[in-house]
Amino acid sequence: MNEEIIRELLNTRDFYNIMYEYNLYKYDFLDIISNCIYSNAFKLEDKEKEVLKDIYRDNGCMFKIKDDAVVFISDTHFDYSSLDKHDINRWDLLYYVLEFCKDKKIRYLIHGGDIGDGTIQVNGVKKPINFDEGSYELARRQVNNILNKYPSSLEIYQSVLGGNHDERYLYYDIDILKEFADKKDIYPLGFKQAFFSVFNKTISLEHENRPYRIKCRNLISHDLTIHGHSHIALFQDNDVYLPALGGFLNHKNEKGGEFGFLVMYPYNERELVKLEFEHYYLRDESFVKEDNPYVYKLKK
Repeated sequence: MNEEIIRELLNTRDFYNIMYEYNLYKYDFLDIISNCIYSNAFKLEDKEKEVLKDIYRDNGCMFKIKDDAVVFISDTHFDYSSLDKHDINRWDLLYYVLEFCKDKKIRYLIHGGDIGDGTIQVNGVKKPINFDEGSYELARRQVNNILNKYPSSLEIYQSVLGGNHDERYLYYDIDILKEFADKKDIYPLGFKQAFFSVFNKTISLEHENRPYRIKCRNLISHDLTIHGHSHIALFQDNDVYLPALGGFLNHKNEKGGEFGFLVMYPYNERELVKLEFEHYYLRDESFVKEDNPYVYKLKK
């Protein structure tokens, strides 16, 4: 069927009508296109691949915002308690962030990946859930538990990116992103990478510490990259790294390594777009805002 979809797309270039015709999520359709660009599965000519690249660039932005504030969370690694003697799930932190959004009248909440942990215990050792072919029931139970507890809200537009831990469920044909969309009305952004724009400046949201593994990261030029996966809040030249909001902490003794979240406030100024990031981190079971915001100035 994928070849049929691609041939129809090349003939009509009608991205959205084809997406609706085949009942695809947008990230599914973009994945089909990128797989054709970067493989020889359908023996496309070079000029046909160039057409697909243009279509991908024209339609690759998952959503567009202007002056709306955005809250970013990442690496919640939920349902970790089924593997350990003590519960280190922090559902309370997610519930707090949702109330924070409501209190501040922030309409956008984006998850940067690793919603679930996807881990099982084999002979006392933690392994990825796809390590054992007989683990479907446990995988299904973990995802059901996450879906049951994960909050949705009509007031807040939530989007989720799938991380490497979320991909483990795909081994059992369990797409946690589609289930979020179907059962919670939470918008799926795809796995590993998604693009969105702020005042027409393109941002790449990524969940991978080796960017060369992301096929399309350079297909669309972007002005800033926001990373999950790192478990630490860090601000560099053109990169923002999101802290973890739950699960295990790799950097708990480092600055920025505490549980936390970021808030982005965009400003459209005369010759640039200014993005101001506030960092909230957990200190003695209360969230504290770091004194000085981090500001990125993107030229128009």
